[in-house]
Amino acid sequence: MIRLANKYDKTQLQEMIRMFRDESPIEQYKDIDNPEYFNSLIDSIIVGKGVIFIEENIGFIMGIITPTIWCDKTFAMYELAWYVKPEYRMGMVGIRLLKEYINYANQLKEQGRIKLFTVTKMITSPNLDYSRFGFKKIEENWMQ
Repeated sequence: MIRLANKYDKTQLQEMIRMFRDESPIEQYKDIDNPEYFNSLIDSIIVGKGVIFIEENIGFIMGIITPTIWCDKTFAMYELAWYVKPEYRMGMVGIRLLKEYINYANQLKEQGRIKLFTVTKMITSPNLDYSRFGFKKIEENWMQ
């Protein structure tokens, strides 16, 4: 059952975020580990600076709310990580997590709390057509 994460989920979130990092194509992140910072980040998201939806010991999606580059009074929610353990990827957990994130973000938009929200498609992500969920591709990120 997908639900909002709480402070008691930190251990499993930390485990899954490490798994996410280890599978990530971003080599520069492989040797970075700061549990104190991660705990602080989770705390700030849980109390309202974003959202984390979790499927117990299976996967999660998290987004953070920050001011936009154009105005400190206009906010956006950016997806930070979306992860499902490999043994559960053939099911629907990932899509259900995404739908919860989208529904929550749309509520924030309707309430005027955010102007927009994003998801990120990494080169290792499944080849989903995000436009069917209402998204529009606007950029690509390149890294070195």
